[in-house]
Amino acid sequence: GLDAYFWAFFVLWPVLVPLAFFSLLLWIRPEVVSQRVGDIAGACRFLWRDYEPGFLFWEVVDLLRKLFLASLVLFINIEHGSSKLLRLVVASVVSALFLAALALARPFKQSDDLFLACIANLLLTCCFMLGTVVKLCESAAYEDMCKTLVGFDSARGASAFVIALTAAMLIISLLVVVLKTASAVRMPTIRLASTGRPPALELCPECHFHGFISHAWGTGQDQTHTVVRRLQLLLPGVRIWLDVDNLDDVGKLEESVADAMTFLVFLSAGYFKSFNCRPASCTRRSPQIGPSSPSSRPTWQRAAPRSRR
Repeated sequence: GLDAYFWAFFVLWPVLVPLAFFSLLLWIRPEVVSQRVGDIAGACRFLWRDYEPGFLFWEVVDLLRKLFLASLVLFINIEHGSSKLLRLVVASVVSALFLAALALARPFKQSDDLFLACIANLLLTCCFMLGTVVKLCESAAYEDMCKTLVGFDSARGASAFVIALTAAMLIISLLVVVLKTASAVRMPTIRLASTGRPPALELCPECHFHGFISHAWGTGQDQTHTVVRRLQLLLPGVRIWLDVDNLDDVGKLEESVADAMTFLVFLSAGYFKSFNCRPASCTRRSPQIGPSSPSSRPTWQRAAPRSRR
């Protein structure tokens, strides 16, 4: 009678859950790639927010790996698998391959997450390999098998070696995490005061850019480009409209302004005298931020009343 319950729960968890996650990610993929997150994509943010857009389905791959190592590996040699080495060998190979895939693909947005995932899989691979050593020393199929194949006189010595090596790996892993965290704290980044993490760079469905910086080409172009490049370094993934990167037609400037969530004005000398700047600044109705150049303050004071009219 228990077989029916087993197969029912087997279909519910190891089969339907990964399939449901895959279908859901496939459904919201266009929204996530374009960074225009809707209600459904926002509700299942836990499936994709830690990964690069090109590795949207990595959570499903990781879930399949966990299911295989935790349960599906038991289907290997069901009758005598617990006394054989095949399960440990297969688990070691799967963990090593996944570790190699992590190192090559680098699917995480945050480098800290990548290091933690690599360390966890490295420890898991080593545990499976060390389990093979213990298994060989516990076997009594041949006389002095532990001494001949592994180099220990007894299973007790092999177990002590495995425990010491595992403790050493944990200490080294903790040191790597601490050093990585310390170096990340010293790096200049933009983080939210409420969470201490970088902000989620999401876009509304109507926009393709987080910001549009309006500036006078003659007096503010170099400074604006410097501001944008610094923002891109401090806030990886931010999309800011910049003329050298996105301008194809000067006549479509107002459309580009409407395609950004935030309108920023770099107020340098002669800004309001520029023909291209005036329509953009006067027609924009979304949140505005106005950084200015020190040399532009007299011009701004004279031009501000005219811009309000």
